[in-house]
Amino acid sequence: MKNRFDIDFFEFSFLVEACIPPRPIARAIFWDRVINEYYHLLTTDERQGLFKWINLNPSFKEGLKEGNEDCLVFQARFDPSNQYRVRVNNQGEEKIQDCFLYRDQYYTSNNSFIMKAFILEIL
Repeated sequence: MKNRFDIDFFEFSFLVEACIPPRPIARAIFWDRVINEYYHLLTTDERQGLFKWINLNPSFKEGLKEGNEDCLVFQARFDPSNQYRVRVNNQGEEKIQDCFLYRDQYYTSNNSFIMKAFILEIL
């Protein structure tokens, strides 16, 4: 089904803020989608704006301080200084992947990273 809901960036930002972990499962699923899907739909300015907005939230700050995994991954995904282009060898085919560094691994989503053996170059 085609998406029937149209919200602007401001409304989207409020929705993301309402889902800062820890939250019930439906909000946690949306939080993951922000990291894995919506990140790629946002412009660079929107990503930076959302990063700044969420980092002002006391619940998020507390989540970072307490080591909440979901907050830490969001921080790593949206931090503009933590974005990398990685050239990989994928079954004999070279390609470039947009990644973020988390726990010494180059992640493409909150639960997928590139094994170091496949990394040819960090761009």
